[in-house]
Amino acid sequence: MSNIKEIWIYHHSHLDVGYTHPQPVLWEMQRKYISQAIVLCEKTEHESEENKFRWTCEATSPVMKWLETSSEEEIAKFARFVQNGQICLAALSMHTSPLSNVEQIARLLYPAKKLRERFGSKVNTAINHDINGQPWTFAQLLLDAGVELYTTGVNIHFGGIPLPRPQIFRWKTPDGRELFTFNGEHYSIFTQFTELWDKDLEKMKKGIDAYIDRIEGDNYPHDFIYLSSTNIPLLDNTPPDEELMEMVHRWNASGLGPKIRLATPEMLLERIKEMQIEDIPVYEGDWTDYWNFGAASSALETKVTRRTKQSLKAAELLASFLGTRDNHEKRLYQEAWDQLELYDEHTWGANVSVTDPDSLYTKSLWMHKAHTAYQANSVSGYLLADQLEKLAENPLQSQEPEGLLLVNPTHVNQKVDVRVSEEYTYKGRHAQTNRYKFQQNNQDSNWCDSVLGTVELQPFSWKKVPYASLNKESQETVKVTDATIESPFHKLEFDRKTGRIIGLFDKRMEWQMLDQESEWTMFQYVQEKVDPLKQEENRKALFPRDVEKCNNSISCWNHDWAPQRMGASETMECKVEEHDSGATLVLKWQAPGVDWLEQKITLFAAKPEIEMVANMKKQDIRTPESVYFTFPMNLKEWKAKFDSAGTFVELDKEQLPTACKDWVTVDNVVSMFDENRGITLACPDAPLVQIGDFNFGKEQKVVPRSERPLLLAWPMNNYWDTNFCATQPGVVSFRYVLSSFGAYDSKEALRVGVDSFYPVQIHPVIKCDSKEEGTFLKVDNSAIAVQHVKPAEDGRGIIVRLQNLSENKLETAQLSLPGREIHSARITDLLENNLQENYLEDNKVEISIRARGIVSVRMEYK
Repeated sequence: MSNIKEIWIYHHSHLDVGYTHPQPVLWEMQRKYISQAIVLCEKTEHESEENKFRWTCEATSPVMKWLETSSEEEIAKFARFVQNGQICLAALSMHTSPLSNVEQIARLLYPAKKLRERFGSKVNTAINHDINGQPWTFAQLLLDAGVELYTTGVNIHFGGIPLPRPQIFRWKTPDGRELFTFNGEHYSIFTQFTELWDKDLEKMKKGIDAYIDRIEGDNYPHDFIYLSSTNIPLLDNTPPDEELMEMVHRWNASGLGPKIRLATPEMLLERIKEMQIEDIPVYEGDWTDYWNFGAASSALETKVTRRTKQSLKAAELLASFLGTRDNHEKRLYQEAWDQLELYDEHTWGANVSVTDPDSLYTKSLWMHKAHTAYQANSVSGYLLADQLEKLAENPLQSQEPEGLLLVNPTHVNQKVDVRVSEEYTYKGRHAQTNRYKFQQNNQDSNWCDSVLGTVELQPFSWKKVPYASLNKESQETVKVTDATIESPFHKLEFDRKTGRIIGLFDKRMEWQMLDQESEWTMFQYVQEKVDPLKQEENRKALFPRDVEKCNNSISCWNHDWAPQRMGASETMECKVEEHDSGATLVLKWQAPGVDWLEQKITLFAAKPEIEMVANMKKQDIRTPESVYFTFPMNLKEWKAKFDSAGTFVELDKEQLPTACKDWVTVDNVVSMFDENRGITLACPDAPLVQIGDFNFGKEQKVVPRSERPLLLAWPMNNYWDTNFCATQPGVVSFRYVLSSFGAYDSKEALRVGVDSFYPVQIHPVIKCDSKEEGTFLKVDNSAIAVQHVKPAEDGRGIIVRLQNLSENKLETAQLSLPGREIHSARITDLLENNLQENYLEDNKVEISIRARGIVSVRMEYK
């Protein structure tokens, strides 16, 4: 006899921004769906609670767009059904990928505040469907935004689930709190199990009985089931099902099984709150995502959006201190964030992107997706240039500039060897319009350009420096021989004939960093394909999908697929270029999968980091393929940590049990280390890495700790078999930065990442007859990192996001705004609602933050 007394169905659309329809079409359809749901709610408004139609708006973006065009009468009806519980508003604006950083996740939740204010709704639940995971930080940010329940519907197509499902658990956050979480079945599963499209009660019974037998066989502990239902035949981006209530009524009247009713996430939350808390298990760790390997299928656009984040960080810092934004400027910032959010949304392109890559349909959806990356980049570039112009106090037109403005937008010290293009200095008239095209964040340094001088900047500081006063800093030289480059910090050995890196020696620790016996070497290009002699070269070799298995949470990964891995086939050039900052090893290759490949490895005289840049022209290859850069490490009994939306996560130990271990998405950096030493790799352009070995498709529960492990930068692949790009030919460039250390320190790892990711902004100053400098913000504790600084949404001061990097210690810091008088300071929640007022003493604000916590502070100043 079954223990199940009731089946709850939450009915929704499943929002894919693309996939089934072109994006503009999709938004119009989603608008209509809300209006259709209102009609169905009206029909059952006066029925008993068990017989009411209910609709879940799983994302706020369609709701916000619907509100822009709906009549007051229709909005009043919508409000009525929100109030009576027939329409549920979930808190996230869309189903996003783990590409999002802390500030992006916050912005995903901002519309929830507006909906609460407008409709008096709690908006205290959040949903992500399809997606295979979210950064650990995500859980505590949901709590900070007033969300009490997070529900999922993982799709294990090319993915996996972190725990048995269905399951209610408490997700312990990095800072020690707990978020109610429902690890649910695949979205639309009720529709699929019951074959609802046939409107056949016997088929419904067969599907429901089979499902109940399965979960009760797995010791499912509750007396109710909570399942998702979308519409047919697409299952994604579907309207309310006009026949769903008819089938519910027929089923309930038949007495064939447990009663069915429509429910919402808010109803699930209330039911969870009635449970004994000790009966709900606790899990902690990063919900590391499988799906995001698709972001490397459009590597150029992913790089562009990461550069956009650089621009927005710097622009919003400057906007916080350079005067009030008008409404138009606010809209531009919102547009940049919105477009960035749309790129990081999980859908990418058409459902036939791989099976029919040349169709107009596929190209149309991809162009809409790619446009979001370039639109965000262009708007953010304008906003940054506009803020730099304000700080420089430049006129509309003039003769040539007299100096430079330099801005450090980060919480770490930065030193820069100043190089500028001739556009900054040519004789004759200069106009502001020219300066707005300086897309510095989309340009990589040419180390062979002459250095004008060396400038050091404190955190969140700026300097105006006349050209005449720029001086090169005296420094140790980098020594070059026929087979070595030696900086004060490292010695790089290479074979000039083969181009192979033979060794990388850390002089400070007397450590040969590389595994010199490895098949691979430092920053070696590797193309990975399906071995055509062993398997057919298609994506089924990697993941022979079976929908029935996936719907029953049975993995379809082929753990034993046969890879073919090839490095470069011939060295075309090997030379060393010496320059003011150090020396660069330049390697040019013939290599599989590319028309040409150039790699540059730079050692610096004044800093211990090593920069590596790969430029290539990728061929149009449509069979499954990956591109890696290898780092074979000389480490024993090693550990690894990566920053996941700001939180440093230890591989295996701090991940949910069966979340993705084969690859990870880094915010800034990944580190590998043993008890004596280690390396940090900063990934400013491409966020995917594999740790320990080539891991694709292994679905490992724990990554083996073999001695001399491989670290793999993973910038490109086309392994996905549906909505991600089938191929990505053309010229592309990737930059990485390598640093070595003794004892691991997350503060130092973050410093390397931030220094590599967020460069000093350099801008011409027309009138600059003397040096000037200033500091926007000071924080007196290095254990507290500043994630973001922005103008408050309501115009009342600025919002500073602070994160405690300590893993087990409450940290306290004093904040000040040099040269400005702070007249109030308040802790806010994530959405900028004031919580508590902070005491001011000597024009400083003291903030205490729990271990690994994130706090938002509002500061108003004169």
